[in-house]
Amino acid sequence: MPIYEYSCSQCGTQFEKFVTASTVVACPSCENPKVMKRLSLFRAGAPSRVGATAPSGPMAGGCCGGGCGCH
Repeated sequence: MPIYEYSCSQCGTQFEKFVTASTVVACPSCENPKVMKRLSLFRAGAPSRVGATAPSGPMAGGCCGGGCGCH
């Protein structure tokens, strides 16, 4: 089951939700069903040793890794 991040268009609350195909998503604060899915980035396999660096370059993903074309 994937976890998605949302923000409410009415009250601005940001929240996470486990989602299946039949899940109806509504704001947990005001129960507004008009929510927007937020861009979520994740990274698997963080460096485990001291002095290790995170991958960079066009295949690293995310904006700072060059994946968005801003660098």
